[in-house]
Amino acid sequence: MKNLLIQIKKLISEKKLFKAIIKKIYPYIKGFFLLILFKKNDFKIYVPKNNIVDNKDLPLVEKIFESYKIMKSEQKNAPEKYKPSSLWQNHIDKDYYFLMESYKNNNIQNFLFFLQNFGNWDKYLGIENQHLIKKFSKNIFLKKYLLQETFNGQLKLWKYFNNGSEDFHDLDMPKFGNQNGAYINNNFVVIGSFFNEIYSKIIKKYLDNGKQNIVVDLGGGYGKLGYYILKNINKTTFIDFDIPETLTLASYYLSKAFPEKKIFFYGHQKFDEKLVKEYDLFFLPSWEIEKLKDDTVELTINKNSLGEMEPDTAFNYINQINRISKYFMSINHETYRNKFDNNKYSLINSEYNKKNNFKELLRYPDIGHLTYENNKINLDSDIFFYLFKKTK
Repeated sequence: MKNLLIQIKKLISEKKLFKAIIKKIYPYIKGFFLLILFKKNDFKIYVPKNNIVDNKDLPLVEKIFESYKIMKSEQKNAPEKYKPSSLWQNHIDKDYYFLMESYKNNNIQNFLFFLQNFGNWDKYLGIENQHLIKKFSKNIFLKKYLLQETFNGQLKLWKYFNNGSEDFHDLDMPKFGNQNGAYINNNFVVIGSFFNEIYSKIIKKYLDNGKQNIVVDLGGGYGKLGYYILKNINKTTFIDFDIPETLTLASYYLSKAFPEKKIFFYGHQKFDEKLVKEYDLFFLPSWEIEKLKDDTVELTINKNSLGEMEPDTAFNYINQINRISKYFMSINHETYRNKFDNNKYSLINSEYNKKNNFKELLRYPDIGHLTYENNKINLDSDIFFYLFKKTK
């Protein structure tokens, strides 16, 4: 109740209360009209009925668990600039509680359960709106809205970007983690599938297809964009730097998706830049980015997380990206700033290139966010897509 009152007070002060109320009731009203108009769509919502409990993944999960324990131990002594902001630490303490307890109690079975079912988790984990799909699927109006407005709206945009393509297999992704999502022509998708698949194709245009490209994802969630990159671009060495909690999810998801790849889990041996040529996938805590040599990475990606970091932390990563990478792809806030417990505020897009170390190649509103919920333009969304190239 107290948190609700705080949110209402904040919305009133920002003059957004009326918009927030409309946003809350709109899906019910729109879903009602879609239902009575018998609007047809090509999607079928998929919500798992049961959680998965399967010990066949134990050999893989034991490796990830050992890596996670080492990262958590070393994180205590890591520089502050490589620790989660208060925004994310509060999120971890609250919504990753089950994972944290499995670590504290050294409970491999609970850790296995979390990795096998994070896509069906009741709490929002900050990586995919699986909780929204579960909620909307339980109400006839919200379900219709979810199908027609959210999934079908994203599909229309995907077709637009792909010249009307009907090859939905390009969108298909595995359900590892017991994902909530939808099927279209027997191809499984989540809400974020459509524009992550598009971004993988944009990235492909800037990589050298004649060589093995090193791609770094800084804060890659559970590996959704990484999956499409590895699916669409054969010659890719993929390095994921992240906080330990979300890194475990990417470790599991991408390892399951690409079992033929040679995978480096942190802590099993000491990471060295020379090892980059020996493995296909790397899952590393963020402080290890300093071990990559200058100008060895073709592209570094940051999607949504620079704006969730304190300013000093974000500037450190930007300096590291400029040091190691030829291209930098950023999808972050244009004007909105997150506030942290110490009263500091996050950076916005215009502050990432203050030193003019990058040349701006592309700048567009991120259409996936701009039309994410309502299948129409939402000008309150200020997420922009940038592609930079390092200046000589």
